[in-house]
Amino acid sequence: MKPGWTRTLLGEAFKDSLVVECVGAVDEANAIVGVAKVFAKKEEVRKTLKEVQKRLFRVCEEFAMGRKVTEKELEWINSEIEKLESEVPKMKSFVILEKDPATAFLSAARAVVRRAERRAFTLYRNGFVSETSVEWLNRLSYLLYLLTLKEGEEFEEVHF
Repeated sequence: MKPGWTRTLLGEAFKDSLVVECVGAVDEANAIVGVAKVFAKKEEVRKTLKEVQKRLFRVCEEFAMGRKVTEKELEWINSEIEKLESEVPKMKSFVILEKDPATAFLSAARAVVRRAERRAFTLYRNGFVSETSVEWLNRLSYLLYLLTLKEGEEFEEVHF
């Protein structure tokens, strides 16, 4: 293979193509979610993160192979969010989330997912992927925020 090219399930592509960039961002997100899972102290958080990893593979399939993210995927993540919203305190200002390795990696995972969402939105804007996949990534960043609150329990709010 020539330098600057990569092989995907749909054929060869430039390494800096929008699709390869988006797949790479989701892959990075999945890796950091995995690190967060390893450091998480709470079994429920680890279990949710493992499920997130599996579902991130499905999201990646849309970008790499055209398999659309379904409403069922969106229903799952929204259900997880609703459950966590009832379990964690609602923050009223900015919060420093990083207080130990588990919360630091969860916070980093959230930021990497937000980057993946921006890349996915570019693909969506150009007609390559569904709005559902972009929405799923958006909801995932919020889910990771809530998981950080659950894992860390108490945080210092920052007031200006």
